[in-house]
Amino acid sequence: MVIRMMRMDGVKKNGRDLRKLDLELKPRWVREHPEEAGQIFNSVPVADQAQLALTRRGKDRMELILLSHQARGLVHRLPESELYFTIKELGEEDSLPILALAGSRQLTYIFDLEFWDHDRLIPEKILQWLDRLRLADEDQFQNWIKKADQELLIGALQKLVQVLVVDPDNLGAEPWREQEVFTLDEQYYFLLSESKFRPIVERILITLREIDPEKFYSLLDQVRMVLSSEVEETAHRVRQGRLEDYGFYTFDQAFEIYRYLSPAQMERLIKNPERPEPVKAGGARYPVLVSREVPSFLAESLKALSDLELEDFYCQFALLANQVMIADLMDLTDLDTLKRAAEKVYGYLELGLGSWSKDDPVRALEILQRQWLQHIFQAGFSRALKLRFRAQRLVQPDWFRSVGKPFHLFGEPDGNRIQALLQKRPKFYSGEKPLGTREFRSGADLSAAEQSLGRAEFSVLYFFQALGLDQPKLSRLLSIYPFELNFQVILSTFLVNGVVKDKPEFEPVSAEDLSVFIERAMSRVPAGKTKGSAPKKLLRKLDALLRDEFLRWLWKRRLEAGIDDESRVREMCQAAFGEMEMELGRLKRVKKINPKLISSIVVFWKQSAEAEPHKKEGKQ
Repeated sequence: MVIRMMRMDGVKKNGRDLRKLDLELKPRWVREHPEEAGQIFNSVPVADQAQLALTRRGKDRMELILLSHQARGLVHRLPESELYFTIKELGEEDSLPILALAGSRQLTYIFDLEFWDHDRLIPEKILQWLDRLRLADEDQFQNWIKKADQELLIGALQKLVQVLVVDPDNLGAEPWREQEVFTLDEQYYFLLSESKFRPIVERILITLREIDPEKFYSLLDQVRMVLSSEVEETAHRVRQGRLEDYGFYTFDQAFEIYRYLSPAQMERLIKNPERPEPVKAGGARYPVLVSREVPSFLAESLKALSDLELEDFYCQFALLANQVMIADLMDLTDLDTLKRAAEKVYGYLELGLGSWSKDDPVRALEILQRQWLQHIFQAGFSRALKLRFRAQRLVQPDWFRSVGKPFHLFGEPDGNRIQALLQKRPKFYSGEKPLGTREFRSGADLSAAEQSLGRAEFSVLYFFQALGLDQPKLSRLLSIYPFELNFQVILSTFLVNGVVKDKPEFEPVSAEDLSVFIERAMSRVPAGKTKGSAPKKLLRKLDALLRDEFLRWLWKRRLEAGIDDESRVREMCQAAFGEMEMELGRLKRVKKINPKLISSIVVFWKQSAEAEPHKKEGKQ
């Protein structure tokens, strides 16, 4: 369920209940009855109009804004990031009516994001946005040119044109006259970096000259003589200073959100919170709106916050989303990356709040009220980071690095979950399409990853310490097995060898040995018990006494090795027994088994003309 971003229950302004107003002005009704909707919308002050507009997105938000008789004042009340993402969601070309109403601070925010790729100005983006601004409103265009940072103007012009001046000693014969140049005054000439830029570049130059001729020529001289790298660096530094107010810190600063927060530090923060002063102005809503669902524990806690506390949450959430985009090197101008960043923030806030409060709703509310949201995020990320540390220890041994596809040893989904934990930022493998991995969203995700990691750690400990598996034996099994080898298959092979050779060992078995195993260890299923759905094709089952005997033997080896987890031995055996029965129990011919059809056990088979030993074969 999406959290409502505004608290309007019971709030009356100017005789109007804003909650009732929100219900009256349904988006579809607004489109169908614009005049009536306009009368209702304009019956409240512009501040309340802005509050109502912030509860909506994209086209629905723009339609409300354009109903207002004070549309410019309404737009100016929107946080800069709110206006920017409204424009991005509408599409730049369809948002010109909104762009025409923007204030100078809002335009500066938009251009600070759009003109740059990291620390480099992008001439195409500069011209695109200035041309849009000119089309939206000529006065807006001229006003922005007039107020723009001088370093930005110089840096942009250096990217777009080369400024040339006449040579009195060689008048009319300057070498550059042979190129495609243009002039406004027969004194300064301009050579474009690309001819397609001319219409908008010429418009910029004319506007600059009309605003202040003296400043215009001073600007051109600086374009000619000042090092472009120095100007661009200065412009970027000024831009970075502005963006830091919105949470767009330097990479090193943004990376602080991934700092490990220990339980001891959390206890210290409970006693001495380091939360910044709450914001007094309205915070950006868009980041919390882009995700369809809010995690359940966090959502319940947010319901108990006051209006002022919720405003502060919006602001801190937006800052966190911006930090994530910087730290993860995301495209700051892409709506999809904002959505991914917001979902990541939601997920780690859910994990952090749950772990810090020990799932106590009363304590969770207190933490939300008193702690910095970044610390709650760090508490959640630290839980995933602990799993990553364990996964790193798991893959350190030499035997692991010697295996071509070592994660397959842990089976599905455990192997993929461990791989996901080892990514630059730990991820959760859910098996969902198309990529399978995503950000952690809940305690259930963390629990599933922890269980997979626990099974993998146990398998390594048990096989290598209790059962005597080593790197040479593992390599031999891998060289014979044509599928993706896992510990379950290794255990089944171990069992078959024990029955046939009276000694469990990690060696491939022959087809003949497998036939002997089936005759000795598997009993025929009575015909009457084969009726039904899945079991009807099962002809044999493992002998129950053999199951118990093997399980007792494995428990004994566990005790001798000092390994505690008895339940994992049973779980591992049951999975291996089940897979063997599903495959071997359906074989009609057991005297002459085709090894290429067996995947539950490592069966040695000679290379044939049709297949190679290492080629992966599908089950038949």
